[in-house]
Amino acid sequence: LDKKRFVDYSVKVKNVLSSFYVKALDYHIKKLEKLILESFNNLHRKKNYVKSIKINTSSFELQIFEKKNIEIDTDKLSAGERQLLAVAILWGLAKASNSVAPTIIDTPLGRLDSEHRLNLVEQYFPTASKQVILLSTDEEINKKYHKYIKPYLTRSYKVEYDQSINGSKSQEGYFF
Repeated sequence: LDKKRFVDYSVKVKNVLSSFYVKALDYHIKKLEKLILESFNNLHRKKNYVKSIKINTSSFELQIFEKKNIEIDTDKLSAGERQLLAVAILWGLAKASNSVAPTIIDTPLGRLDSEHRLNLVEQYFPTASKQVILLSTDEEINKKYHKYIKPYLTRSYKVEYDQSINGSKSQEGYFF
């Protein structure tokens, strides 16, 4: 009788845990969808270009939809829009995790036009994390964008190739 009861309760516990897993996953996915959408719309110059973002709970494939609920093929997005979407995903994940971790961004403004660059410089970089490391070229963070991030900077380093040592060396400061 005890063995039968143990088996019965085991099946019930398994079913409850399975149901809990599905509900918890759905809750967190919905939260993440909202945070990614919010981040993307903050960064994109076309306000409310994307109406909703859906994440498939089994494949974790991301789909984006425009105002008329028509799916936007991510392959049809420009390189800059794909970069903004990638940043929005990272930003959404960081917000959802509520954990503090450094953010390192290599060539942060490479494919973006001036309006999208300004959106990233003003909105994303100051709030991405408590510690953000930008690995930019001299053409990306110029004087115009530097003035926006300067209040948030602790240090800046310039890394340059030195032919005499056949390698790179760094010094405090920036390109200008």
